[in-house]
Amino acid sequence: MIEHYMKMKKIFALFIAILAFVGASAQNYSVAQVRQRINSMTAHINTMSCNFVQTKKLHMLKSSVSSRGKMYYSKPNRLRWEYTSPYRYQFVMNGQTVTMRNARGTSRADVAQSKVFKEITRIMMSSVVGSCVNDSRDFKVALQGGGNNWHAVLTPRRNPLRQMFSSIIVYFDMRRSTVTAVKMTERNGDTTTINLTNVRTNIPINASVFNLR
Repeated sequence: MIEHYMKMKKIFALFIAILAFVGASAQNYSVAQVRQRINSMTAHINTMSCNFVQTKKLHMLKSSVSSRGKMYYSKPNRLRWEYTSPYRYQFVMNGQTVTMRNARGTSRADVAQSKVFKEITRIMMSSVVGSCVNDSRDFKVALQGGGNNWHAVLTPRRNPLRQMFSSIIVYFDMRRSTVTAVKMTERNGDTTTINLTNVRTNIPINASVFNLR
């Protein structure tokens, strides 16, 4: 369970990224306009898929570890987060059931039975619909940038997120209407950066994607 909990720290970042998915073509935005655009566009995301490259850096070492994978999301509460290289790991949320699979086997958890799972998945879902941008209860949110390049700095206010992360920064390009990267800094100084590519929204996703048997 500890291993799966640690994986969820990475998985959570993707949902924070989704809140910053925007659709825009203008060149100059105020903070208020960016916030409004995020709220408007994320409200219309029903499905999303993308590839990702995740890079983990330990603050005490100079080396880094990279992995690759795919993500699928379907509103309101279905997610598949899958590592494909250099190892295989699958995390699937389908309603209140979380299924996790690695080389050693498959395990399942009831979100309602775990306080940590319940809290994190609640934040995940609020992030997907964009409400984290106005979530003063869970985050201190600062939108920064200019032109087409903006980023959202999220500082967790409450546990368990405050115990996990000191900050989460979401980088997005309003010209391309997509998130470019998410950087998480853990309390111990370790960082995880997730770069998103081939982001597609509101495309049909087969329900079988969210079932692991």
